[in-house]
Amino acid sequence: MGFDFSGIDAEGRRKSGRVEAATRETALSTLRSAGVRVTELRAASDAVPFWKRDLLGGDRPGRKDVLTFLIDFSTLLGASLPVDKALKLSARQATKRMRPVVQALTENVVAGRALSDAMRGHPQVFSPTAIEMVRAGEMTGTLADIFERLAETMRRQEEMRSAVTSALIYPALLVVLSVVIIIIVVSSLLPSIAPLFDAPGVVAPLPIQLMQGAERLIIDDWQVLAAGLVVALAACVVWWRNPAARARRNRLIRRTPLLGDLLTEIDVGRTCRVLAALVAARVSLPRALAVVEHLPAGLAFRETLSAAKYRLQEGARLADALEPMREDAPHMIDMIRTGEEVNRLDTMLLRVADFSEENARTRIDRLFTLLTPVITCVMGLVIGGLIMMIMTSILSINDLAASP
Repeated sequence: MGFDFSGIDAEGRRKSGRVEAATRETALSTLRSAGVRVTELRAASDAVPFWKRDLLGGDRPGRKDVLTFLIDFSTLLGASLPVDKALKLSARQATKRMRPVVQALTENVVAGRALSDAMRGHPQVFSPTAIEMVRAGEMTGTLADIFERLAETMRRQEEMRSAVTSALIYPALLVVLSVVIIIIVVSSLLPSIAPLFDAPGVVAPLPIQLMQGAERLIIDDWQVLAAGLVVALAACVVWWRNPAARARRNRLIRRTPLLGDLLTEIDVGRTCRVLAALVAARVSLPRALAVVEHLPAGLAFRETLSAAKYRLQEGARLADALEPMREDAPHMIDMIRTGEEVNRLDTMLLRVADFSEENARTRIDRLFTLLTPVITCVMGLVIGGLIMMIMTSILSINDLAASP
């Protein structure tokens, strides 16, 4: 592992570079022994040229690899094993792709680093939210509970992901098959019948006219077409990355019937489950909200969480601070208010998460139940209309040939 450093050497000159070391402490010790007073030290990014990267993620731990580790590690911690010994045992049980990460965590913990700091060195495996949850567990002595909650949260997310993937299979097959049929018609059938409409006075059907026009455009003006495509692609990239455009897209998606409600339920379930774990670990509510405020994909929910931090510091209750979300998630506000009144906030947050996730599954079923016949009808109309125009034109030619 490498570390980029900046500092001042023994002669008072500024010096910067990279030092290879297993841990941050080892890097500092190496630089100090070389007479360098370090002013900045950070983990190196180790950027790799794209042609050498593992573009398919073959060596990177997948979500299931991480989930398996979290389940095993939380079980071992629940059996009152020390963190270092639990990590060593987890490394033996970890998958092939996850084992190097667990071994690196073990080395760092044995060297004296906190587990959360060791996890921070693997941002592609552990999210910032997970790292902050582990840090809270270390501070409050509830590390076993935190990892159990982390495993449960990730398991629920995988279940939701699997439900969406399974529901998408049939609509995706319909779209792929329809596109294949259209490509076959356009690339094989249309060119074979196009010469039939070259006779004077015969009007070619619209699909053939479009095909011939596209062919002329590609042959005669390919430079203009290529430049236009590049400009259009660049404009789309700029528009996609523009914060104002991103906010408009987000608001539009959240107002879409069925889809907007589904995404809100997913956000509420994920956020409340993590928030429940932090509250159970006796993390202060303002700090807990700071950890979860980036979890929701919806900008309105994210802005409400961000503003709620400051309202809590002013003395407001959590339910009152989240009141702007009542229109989108009234059950969340009411159940949080009840939890605060009976002093069981973490329990009620878990119930909100369960309720929202169950609602999300129901909405997924409804959405894709509606989506499948809609896609079938649209693709049938497109393909049927294409074939109908071609057949009508061919029959009109036969009528002309049969007429005296």
